[in-house]
Amino acid sequence: MTREARTVSSTRLRRTAVVVALAALALTGCSNQAGAASIVGDQSVTDAQVADVANEVQTQLVSVKGATFDEKAVTVASLTSQTRHLILQAVAAKEGITVTQGQIDAFIKNIVDNQFSGKRQDLLDNLASQSNIPASRIDEAAGDQLVYDALLAKIAPAATTDAEKSKAFTDYMGAFVDQLGVQVSPRFGTWNVFSLGPVPDDLSVKPAGPGDGSGRPVTLPNPAS
Repeated sequence: MTREARTVSSTRLRRTAVVVALAALALTGCSNQAGAASIVGDQSVTDAQVADVANEVQTQLVSVKGATFDEKAVTVASLTSQTRHLILQAVAAKEGITVTQGQIDAFIKNIVDNQFSGKRQDLLDNLASQSNIPASRIDEAAGDQLVYDALLAKIAPAATTDAEKSKAFTDYMGAFVDQLGVQVSPRFGTWNVFSLGPVPDDLSVKPAGPGDGSGRPVTLPNPAS
């Protein structure tokens, strides 16, 4: 190969490297945008998904006596619960935790029978008005609770108090979330272990508290508690 040919070849390689690097930067930028409200590992919760859940809750509350719709609280709860769901799915995959539809059905039935006198609609109304969980998400919420319970049984089998369980869960989840990688669009605030952090009032989506602060992934009543 002549010196001229080697020079041309070297120039092309450098140009190719630059193109590849720019393409990688472009892809990185898209992964953090493209309508993503939050990113969990290689999955995301989109703005549209957050809005869909909020709209479902608003529609459902129309028929719930005395219920009011708080857009701020519902929006934040929607993003929080969907982000937590993706995190718990990743936890289940890592820890080999499997939750079947039969377990979910039995869990919900137990709650309905023991806490709502067998009236499923009363549970659905309660979840929408008190926890901002629409009827379409009840199976997902129950499944998340079962994963949470299974994880605690695995990582803290001797824990008996809420404080012990909370510490075990927080310690585990802090390390896991760092490894997994969880990002939230700045307009929603920041993600802290298992909760959505403070959100500026002047941004497009307004803030609200992340929930009851218990650290539980959902607010379905637990028949075992």
